[in-house]
Amino acid sequence: MSSSDPLLQLICAALVLLAPVGVSLVAPNAGPRFRRAAVTAGAFGAGASFATAALLGTPTDTATRILDAAMASSVSVVVALIAMQRLGVAGGAVFAVGYGLLIGPAITNAVLGEYPALLLAVFGAIDYAGVLATHVAPAAALLLVALMPTPAGETLPASVSPSVRRALLGALLVGVGGLAWLIGLEGAIDEVTGRIAVNGAVGILIAVIAWVVMERVRWARFTPAGMVVGAIAGSAAVGVGAPFLAPVALVAVASLGGLAAGAVPGEHRGTQGRAVGARTVIAVIVAVLVGGVITSLLGDGFGLAATGTLTLTAAQVGAVIVVGFTAAAGALPCWLLAVAARTLDRPRREAGR
Repeated sequence: MSSSDPLLQLICAALVLLAPVGVSLVAPNAGPRFRRAAVTAGAFGAGASFATAALLGTPTDTATRILDAAMASSVSVVVALIAMQRLGVAGGAVFAVGYGLLIGPAITNAVLGEYPALLLAVFGAIDYAGVLATHVAPAAALLLVALMPTPAGETLPASVSPSVRRALLGALLVGVGGLAWLIGLEGAIDEVTGRIAVNGAVGILIAVIAWVVMERVRWARFTPAGMVVGAIAGSAAVGVGAPFLAPVALVAVASLGGLAAGAVPGEHRGTQGRAVGARTVIAVIVAVLVGGVITSLLGDGFGLAATGTLTLTAAQVGAVIVVGFTAAAGALPCWLLAVAARTLDRPRREAGR
C-alpha cells in the first residue's frame, strides 16, 4: 500500500456509516427511543476505538483512527439494532455498549493491529478487511443472544415485511458502506485500489443475487429483507481477500458465499419480516467461512495451486472458530448486564414514562 490519503479515508469513514442505516431500514422500529439507543451504542463503540488507538499508539494518523472508529460505531449500532429485538431497547443498548467497550476493541486489535497482528502471527490466516472482527465477532456475540432464553419484559412489536424498494435501498447502503471500508483500508488510490473496488462491488452484488436465488430454490419464498443480509454476507465473503481475487475466484467466493449463507435454516416462517435472528448471524459466519476457504484455495500467489498445501485453508477455518468462541464467551457478561438493565427498566416502562 502506498502512503495513505487522509481525504480518501475520511470520505470512506463517512460512507461506512451508511451500513447501519441500511440495516435499520429492515429492522423493527420502536420509535425515537429505539434510534437514540442505537446511536448511543454507536457513540460508545467509536469512543472505545479512539481510546484503544490512543492507548496503544496505533494507528498513528488521525484519518485512519477516524475510519476505524466509524467501523466500530457501525458495528455497535448494528449489534444494538439486532440485540434489541430480543432484549428490548434498554437491554439491547446495554449489550451493544458492552460489546463496543469490551469485545470489539480487543478482537479488532488482534485482527487488524500493528503488523503482524496477533491472529496473523498465531494462525497465518488471511483477512484483508478484518471480517473476523467486523462480521464474525459481532455475529457470534449475537448468536449467544439468540440462543439464550429471552428474559421477561419489554418486547419490540413485530414489523411488517419491508417493501422491495425499501429493502433494495437498505442493501445498497450496506453495500456502499462495506465497499467504502474495503477502499478505506487500502488508504490511497493506487494500482490495487481498482481491483479492490471492482471485486467489492461485483462480489456484493453477486452475493445478494445468490442469496435471493437460494431462498427461492430451497425455501420457496422471497424475503425482501434478505437482500440486506445477502449484502452483509457478500461483504463478509469478499472482504477476506478482496485484493487477491482474480475474476474466477471472485465469482466463486461471492456466489458460493451467498448461496451457502442463504441455505442456512432458520426463521423462514412466521417472522413477519424480521431480518435478524439466529439464521442471520449464522449466515454471516458461514459466508466468512466459505469466503476464507475459497480464497485460501484460489487466491493469487498463495492458493492451493501456488502452495500445494491446505495449511492456509485450515488456518482460515481455525481463525473463524477461535474468534467466534472468544466473542461468544465475552458476550456472556454483556448479556447478563443487558438482562439486569432490562429488569431495572421495567418499572419505568410500566409507569409509562
